[in-house]
Amino acid sequence: MRRPALAALLLLPLLAACGGGGGGEQRTEASGTAGSAPRAAASAEPSPSPSTAAERKPSSGASSSQGPKNTVPDDELTPVTGSFTKEEKKYLSGRVPEGIDPAAILQAGQETCDKLAATAKVDRDATVGAVIAGEVKGAEEAVKGLCPELKSLIEDTEGGYADGTHADPVPGTYRALTPMEDCSWSLDGASGGAHRITVKKGTESFTSSGCYAWQKES
Repeated sequence: MRRPALAALLLLPLLAACGGGGGGEQRTEASGTAGSAPRAAASAEPSPSPSTAAERKPSSGASSSQGPKNTVPDDELTPVTGSFTKEEKKYLSGRVPEGIDPAAILQAGQETCDKLAATAKVDRDATVGAVIAGEVKGAEEAVKGLCPELKSLIEDTEGGYADGTHADPVPGTYRALTPMEDCSWSLDGASGGAHRITVKKGTESFTSSGCYAWQKES
């Protein structure tokens, strides 16, 4: 199996932040295991294609969403049963749409943490690449608010690039994560096929295809 196929299998479907879910439960146990073969990550929003990724700046991992416009006030963030911790309330602040059980939003974030932790044990590169590629919505926010022990995973995504065309790429050395056999790239029109590249100062354009995601190493 080629590594891109493994990358596609690693991440279990994640609950969309505004999706349904049992409102009674506040915590879930990790459902992914190192021996399982999960399907590709699903999200409420489609991942950007190479054509729509044009002119993108480096990814900071999971792109921060602005959240819904009409949200439940902080003083009304209470579950049907039990109570939220201070950290959980901070995570939920400004994130719960009106009419949605806040416990469902919390559960979605906790499941994101669970899936990241489980899949990183199987293949960290594929997990980092999936976050850089935007296939794990809300990863950065979930880690920051609910599972800070995964901070190093998010740090590995900082400054990375997904497949596509990017203007004024940041100088540095990058490594392709889970590239396909036909992974190719070009810097200001000069093409190459190596899985590690150096972007020099003054480079105006970086384009890649079939490489999935690039991690910034230095």
